Amino acid sequence: MQGSQPDLHPANTPPPTPTRSAPWRARRRALWQVLGGFVLLGAMLAQCGWWGLSARATNDEGARFNHGQNATWVAHAWVGETHSDAEYDTLAERLKHEQITYIYAHVGPLTGSGTIPVDRFSNAFTFAAALHSRLPELRILAWIGQIYRVGADPSEDIIDLARSQTRDNITETAELFTSKLGFDGIHYDIEPVPNNDNHFLDLLDATRQRIGAGKVLSLSTPNWIPVARVTDVLQTLRNQQNVWWTTYYYGTVSKHVDQIVAMMYNTGMPTAPLYELVVQQETAHILRTTATASPTTHVIIAIPTYTAPASRAFHASAENMRTGLRAVIGGLNEDEGLSAFMGVAVYPEWLTSDADWAIYDHQWLGN
Repeated sequence: MQGSQPDLHPANTPPPTPTRSAPWRARRRALWQVLGGFVLLGAMLAQCGWWGLSARATNDEGARFNHGQNATWVAHAWVGETHSDAEYDTLAERLKHEQITYIYAHVGPLTGSGTIPVDRFSNAFTFAAALHSRLPELRILAWIGQIYRVGADPSEDIIDLARSQTRDNITETAELFTSKLGFDGIHYDIEPVPNNDNHFLDLLDATRQRIGAGKVLSLSTPNWIPVARVTDVLQTLRNQQNVWWTTYYYGTVSKHVDQIVAMMYNTGMPTAPLYELVVQQETAHILRTTATASPTTHVIIAIPTYTAPASRAFHASAENMRTGLRAVIGGLNEDEGLSAFMGVAVYPEWLTSDADWAIYDHQWLGN
């Protein structure tokens, strides 16, 4: 009957469980020893794998790798609004102190047709002249960017590099900045560029033809991935498209530009150790690939100082100035392709705090 008490009469009591024999206890003990051995072996293999990925040929401080040719991105307001001499002085002093040789000045997002309205960069010429007068060695590049999607309509704020007219408009804009407005080159930040995309290569070649060999052609590049098939898995996990390049495409692109700025953020790594391991590996592989494919092309490794709510792609506690520099230095200590390395880039200047710059001064400049 449901809810009734069990019959406790001795006749209904189940017989006691037989005692395990000595041979069984021995077998069980041996089984646990085998399982324990497998666990220990697995832990040792994991540790060896981690050590293999994080191992370094040297253990030098960041200052050893600093060539005084670092970079940063500056806000659109510098080319879109007028500024006082004091403001230019303050910016120039910061750039000089932090050993910044390249700045990427945001000149306005491209329209869907590949143009930028002139009223968006009304102060561009004055800005370039003001900084060049204060820092003659500074290289000011026009930061030109937009979202890229094949098949996008020109009426959208998205560019389609498969359209030859769009590419022509972009390169015409690039020529304006380098030939008329005093800029030293072009820095493209067009995202996302699919792995092995040929339309992007067409844009780079057309830009080189327009601006000439004496101007710097630079671009922001996404994360490196060792195998193209892995991108499908990562895209599913992060719900993002085409944000990784393989070794092959990195090498191909490097032959078309003067400078690659590898963006070491939005990696999706949730913890600092994982982020540092990924960036260390990417730094070494991108440098080695570029040095082999195009010995005259230089690589700058970009690290973030911005903060944002945690997402699948970004975790500020993992990706920041301190962890980024530590990881880049680790990658440089692998002693791979150092001939291609130029410096580090801070993204972005306008969100970098004094505390961040202090970390940079200590870890990178050695101050």
